[in-house]
Amino acid sequence: MVSAAPVSTENAWMMTNGGLENLIVSLREAPDASAARKILAELRATLSAMPTNVATSFIRGFLDSKADTSTQLGFKIGDHGLLDEAPTLRTFLLDELARIDPVAAADYSKVILANKDSPDEWAVALRNLARGDDSDGGRQLLQQKINEMLQYEPWQQNPSVGFLEAFDVAVYLGGDSLMPTLTDMVRQQDNPAVAHASFLALDRLVINDPTTTLNALLANMDSMQGRELTRADYFSRADVRDPQQEQILENYLLNPKTTEAEIDAFASVFPSANFMISPNLMTQSPTMDRNTLVNRDAAALRVVQQWLADPRFVQLRPELQQTAARLQEFVQQENGSR
Repeated sequence: MVSAAPVSTENAWMMTNGGLENLIVSLREAPDASAARKILAELRATLSAMPTNVATSFIRGFLDSKADTSTQLGFKIGDHGLLDEAPTLRTFLLDELARIDPVAAADYSKVILANKDSPDEWAVALRNLARGDDSDGGRQLLQQKINEMLQYEPWQQNPSVGFLEAFDVAVYLGGDSLMPTLTDMVRQQDNPAVAHASFLALDRLVINDPTTTLNALLANMDSMQGRELTRADYFSRADVRDPQQEQILENYLLNPKTTEAEIDAFASVFPSANFMISPNLMTQSPTMDRNTLVNRDAAALRVVQQWLADPRFVQLRPELQQTAARLQEFVQQENGSR
């Protein structure tokens, strides 16, 4: 068997460019989503078979042309934050660029992020920037652009799926710098999609870094005005095995701005172990194993019993007694199963 002679970069471009253009024309003429999906699979295979620099050059050239077409598909995240479906050819190619050359994808993200042409493209570009540029400058740009994106009113008022998925960038960045933006958006009762995306981002910030996030909420209780029961859910995630989190909870429960209804909501679920599992652009959905859950419940019971004996919590005893009874049942069930 004789091996084929290697193809030069220039010849590879000449051989594949016409085929790629034909695939793009076919995509524009695809009769339905199923046909479009097959064409995109062929396009991906063609790009993957090309030398990296040739594929990158083709993608950048197409993106620079500003040409585009619908794929008749949605914005759907798959494994490792890459897209299973992309709504437009440009979004598809931005995703492909990240698969082929992460550094080039991060570099081209700066072109996308210079203009607000498409929230879906911005979502992919932000992911590409984070993955391919871990410098201080790259992180600063990521912080600046996600804040800019989330506060861009035209995209807020008619949010695309990509816009909503981009909230995960705030979770990836962590810290409390985006908290004012997120707490403002979670209160937008006239925009339930954005409010829910904000709720999820804040919830996962609490899970990932409870001390920082809960302290920020505690320092500005007015930031959740109108969403006090949601705030109760966040504080119910605190793990009292950590002395800092136990102290945060005490300060929260004894805060005069914590309403009776809020305390009742907190007491009904503390310590919360409700996790929403979904694929995300940047981060993994957290989970908790059984042993951790059992140990958290036992620690929470001990602390609640201490609060019941503490005169500072006398006004909260009815709610705390209900919490203690529920946790006592959980602990007894667990001990009985061993």
